[in-house]
Amino acid sequence: MNLNETPERVRWVTFAVLVVVTVGLLIVDSTGSLDTALSFLEDPISAVMGWTAARTDVLTSALAGPRDVREAQAEIERLQAQVEAQQREIEELREIEGEYQLLLDLLNRARETPEFTRLTTQIIGRDTSPIFRSIIIDKGSDDGVFVGMPVESARGLVGQVYRTTAHAAQVLLITDNISSIPARLGSSRATGVVRGGGLGGSMTMDWISLEAQVQPGEVVLTSGLGGKFPQDIVIGRVIDVDRREAELFQSVVVQPAVDFDSLEVVFVITNFRVIDTTIFDTPPGGEPEVEEP
Repeated sequence: MNLNETPERVRWVTFAVLVVVTVGLLIVDSTGSLDTALSFLEDPISAVMGWTAARTDVLTSALAGPRDVREAQAEIERLQAQVEAQQREIEELREIEGEYQLLLDLLNRARETPEFTRLTTQIIGRDTSPIFRSIIIDKGSDDGVFVGMPVESARGLVGQVYRTTAHAAQVLLITDNISSIPARLGSSRATGVVRGGGLGGSMTMDWISLEAQVQPGEVVLTSGLGGKFPQDIVIGRVIDVDRREAELFQSVVVQPAVDFDSLEVVFVITNFRVIDTTIFDTPPGGEPEVEEP
C-alpha cells in the first residue's frame, strides 16, 4: 500500500460522499420533506413531541368514540320525544279545530231557520242490530224530547225520534228500511217519497211523475207534507235515475247528505210549523152537513 496515495483517496471519497448527500437533499427537497427534516435537526425534541401528540390525538379520539355515540343516541332519543310530543299537540289542535267547525256548522244551520226550536244533543250510542239503523242520544222525555220529533245535523236530515226514556232517546235513521219521508226535488220540483234501503241498501225516491226531467246531482229536500218533518231540510242528492216509459212513475237513487258514521252532535227539532193537509183527506162533498138550529 502506497501511503502517499492515501490523502488523494480520502479527498475523492469525501467528494463522492458530498455529491451523494447533495443529490439526496435535492431529492428530499423535491418531495417537500426537507423542511421537516431540517426542523427535526434544529429541534429534535419538539419534532418527537409533535409526532407523539398526533398519535395521542388519534388514540384519544378512538377512546372517546363510544362516548360520542352514546351522547348522539341520547340526543336522538330526546329529539324523538320532542317530535312525538309535537305530534300529540297537532292531533289535539286538529280535534279542537274539528269541534269548532262542527259547532260553527250547527250555529249556521240554526241561523238559517230561526223559526225552528232546537235541542242540541250528543250521540252516546249506535244500534248494533243488522236490521235496524238507529242512534242513541243523551236527551229524553225529561228534556222535552218525544216520539216523532225530527232530528237533523248541520248537513241535513238524520231521522226521527222512535223511542224515549227519561234521559235518552232512540232515533230511527232515514236510511232504515222502514223510514218513509215525503220529499221533493230541488230543481225539477217533482215530489215523491224517500225510503231507506236498510243496512247496505240504497235510499230511493219513488212515485216521481214521468213528466219530471230529473237529473243526477239534484238536491232532495223534505216537502213538509204529512206534518212529520219541516219542509226544505236537505236529505241528499240524486245519483241515479230509473226512468221507464212503460211504468207510471220513475224513481231515483239518493245519496244521503249526512255521514252517519261520523255523527257526534245532532239537533232535535222540538217545534216547527206543520203544513196541515188533513182537510184534503175528505173527498169533496163528503163533509157532513150542519143542521141549522
